[in-house]
Amino acid sequence: MPFPQLPSKHRWEPLFTASDFRRYETARRGSPPPRPPRNVVLVFGERWTRYLRRTFRGRYDTRTGIYRATRSVGVVQVQGPGAPFAGIVVEELAALGVRRFVLVGLAGSLAREIRVGSMVVCTKALRDEGTSHHYQKGAPFSHPDRRLTSSLALSLRAAGTPYSRGPSWTTDAPYRETVPEIRRYRRAGILTVEMEASAVFAVARALDREAAALFVISDHLDETGWEPRFHDTRAALHHALRIAIRVCEN
Repeated sequence: MPFPQLPSKHRWEPLFTASDFRRYETARRGSPPPRPPRNVVLVFGERWTRYLRRTFRGRYDTRTGIYRATRSVGVVQVQGPGAPFAGIVVEELAALGVRRFVLVGLAGSLAREIRVGSMVVCTKALRDEGTSHHYQKGAPFSHPDRRLTSSLALSLRAAGTPYSRGPSWTTDAPYRETVPEIRRYRRAGILTVEMEASAVFAVARALDREAAALFVISDHLDETGWEPRFHDTRAALHHALRIAIRVCEN
C-alpha cells in the first residue's frame, strides 16, 4: 500500500492553507496578529517559560505563541511532541511571515560514544513518520537548509562546544523502537532518534523556508536496552538555545 494513499498529491494545491486560517482568525477577532520576527527557534514543552523570562527579558505574544527573545528572534514552545504538531506550527508561523526555523530538542543516541548532554547538528532526517510524506514526494530523507546547518556548526565551534554532525531517524512511534531498526540505522551512520526533524525540514522546504536542527542527547538506545537521562540535559538545552538564537541573529 502506498503512502500517502494518493502518492501524486504533491502536485495538487491544498483545499485551504494556514494563511486561510489566519485570515479567518483575523476576521473573527477584528484585527491581525502582531508581525512576528523573521527567525524562530522551536523548543518543546513548558519548562522554558521561566528561563526565557529570566535570561532574555523579552515579551510573550499570546496570539502567536512567540516569545520575542531579541529584536529579530522569537522562541516558540511547541506544546506537544511529534511530527504532526511540529508541522502545523511551522505552517502557521510561516503564514505569519517567519522565514527561518531552528529546531532545538532532545534526541536519543544510537552511538554509545555520544554522551548525554552532547550536541548533535542534524545533516538529514530519515522519514519514518507520516507528516513529511504529505509535503514531499517519496524519498528516504528530508534535508535541512545547508547554510543554516553550517552556521550552527560554526557557532558551536566558535563557542568551544564539542558536537557531532550526522543524520537522525525521525519516528512517530517512540515506544516501538526496536533492536533490528537500531542496528540497521546505526550501520547506516545514523546518530540519533527523535520525533520532529524530518517533518520540520519537509514542511519548511515545501513553503520555501529555511530550517535546521540542533539536538541535545537525552538517552541511549542499543542492544543492551534503554538508558534514559533526560534529567541531565537542562544546562545543555539552555546552551543549545543560546547558540540557535545567536545563529539566527547573525
